[in-house]
Amino acid sequence: MENTSQLVNVFVEGLARLTSYALTDKEKEAVVHGFHKFHERLERMSSTSSLRQLAIESQNQSGKVPRCQHEGTCMQNAIRGLLRTFLVGFGVKWGLEAVPHLISLRLFTRPSLLLRGFSRDTTSFASFLAVLVSSYKAILCTMRHIRGEKGSDYTNSLVAGMLAGLISAKLDRSTSRRNAISLYLFSRALQYGTVWVFERWASRQQTEDDKLRSRWMKRAHSVDVVSATRRKLEREAVEEAGVEPRVNWDAEWNADTKMDTEPEWNPQTTISWSTTVEPSLETKREARRSHFVRSAIHWARSYAPAALMTFSVTVITYVLVFHVESMPTGYAHLLFKSSGFDALYPGKAALVFKAVAQKMAESTTGKFTIPDGMPTKQFVSQIPFGDTLAKSFDDHIHHNTLTCGLFHPSTTSCALGMANSFSRGFPFAMKMYVPLNIAVQVMFKRGIILKDPMSVLLKIIKSSTRSSAFFALMSMAILQAPCIFRNMLGRDTVLGYIAGGIFGGLAVLTEVRSRHIELGMYCFLRALQMAWNVGIKKGMWSNVRHGEVMMLSASMAVLMSIFQNDPTTFTLTY
Repeated sequence: MENTSQLVNVFVEGLARLTSYALTDKEKEAVVHGFHKFHERLERMSSTSSLRQLAIESQNQSGKVPRCQHEGTCMQNAIRGLLRTFLVGFGVKWGLEAVPHLISLRLFTRPSLLLRGFSRDTTSFASFLAVLVSSYKAILCTMRHIRGEKGSDYTNSLVAGMLAGLISAKLDRSTSRRNAISLYLFSRALQYGTVWVFERWASRQQTEDDKLRSRWMKRAHSVDVVSATRRKLEREAVEEAGVEPRVNWDAEWNADTKMDTEPEWNPQTTISWSTTVEPSLETKREARRSHFVRSAIHWARSYAPAALMTFSVTVITYVLVFHVESMPTGYAHLLFKSSGFDALYPGKAALVFKAVAQKMAESTTGKFTIPDGMPTKQFVSQIPFGDTLAKSFDDHIHHNTLTCGLFHPSTTSCALGMANSFSRGFPFAMKMYVPLNIAVQVMFKRGIILKDPMSVLLKIIKSSTRSSAFFALMSMAILQAPCIFRNMLGRDTVLGYIAGGIFGGLAVLTEVRSRHIELGMYCFLRALQMAWNVGIKKGMWSNVRHGEVMMLSASMAVLMSIFQNDPTTFTLTY
């Protein structure tokens, strides 16, 4: 290595000497001056402060006041966003295809699987993300230059997000992925749009409460001062009459006017009024309204994610039982495996729900009682899809009702059926959550693993166990909780299955509160997709051509308008 470096130095010196012989002194000075100017320009272009100065100079030349906060010129910012986003998107898509092969260990036997990630589909996805980001940056800067300081940045970012969505939407060739991205952004736009409106409303309510409190404090102080003045006059009259005072007038005056402590104020419960102040009816009404509003704000911030999760799981349960064909195939298989239905009815689990939906539609009473002495297998063979489903039943087992037999065919006890469902779902969930938690710790907390591996291991076990318990409880409640209402009412009802969905959604309360909103938004996204499919099936609406493009454009407009002007609305992970 040293010999190579020496040879390079000798070569450069020799070249410089030959060049010095070929050039005159004046030409040598011109070359050296050119190198110096190139070096200075390179330093100037690579300096962060200089990049910002260049951007300001270029904008001032056009007579505009700069509003952009990015480094460098607007063109440099757009190109930088294009290249960075393309590389990140390409790497993420390639990694998503490589990780399953790595986990299954197939990558070690077939390294050529790594090359599958370098495909046209990966390039298409990366191009979509790159154009989406860079076009937003370019349009936003253009809007700022055109509209100047008087233009609202809410409008600028809203128009930029909308146009960026329209420009980039069709670059992703995968229709299913484009629809999934549009739905995801739409659900996030609903989430953060609602949070933004709610927080602005809560802030306005806080301002009104502060004004009410200020009015009360001023009134309480003025009444106390008037009372003290009246007692002072009474004291002077007593002293003029030569009568011994019965109270310490100076102490009374100091206590009334010093105001070391403020009157009591607790708007979250009630307002404690001073004995010297009688509030007006309007003030009492405002205080009650303040208490109600504050309670509503507290409830929304604490329990809205769990309510969203409950609503979403209820919709999913309804679609699963009565419109299973409208569920995405992958999500349906996940529910079948986690609940053990895939093991009870291998490859035929969807037929159970189709049979239940058809029987519920045909029946007016909802009673599906199996006659005494008749095996469940024989009765099941008489219903739609019964020939296929009856193979999963023992020849001699007898259930009281058809639906109980379909949902827990191996036992006649509903309680034991719930326990079996949980015991099948918990190990399945552990297989999902343990690798996920390990990956999170390795990616984001590598330093802690080296310092304290035992605490990290315990954290992984605790987190995986808690999440798996939630998932198993949710799956169990969705499919087995209707047995409770079936036994109580003596028949099957739609409300019984909806109640099962409610119990399944409430299982999220066993999870860490910080995860409630993400779980709720994931299920809400699925519920939106399923509800749309059911509406199409029933003829309530139909697919709109390029609807995913319009949804993507509108979602980007809302998200970027909020992100550009109120970034604190977004969670750190998002």
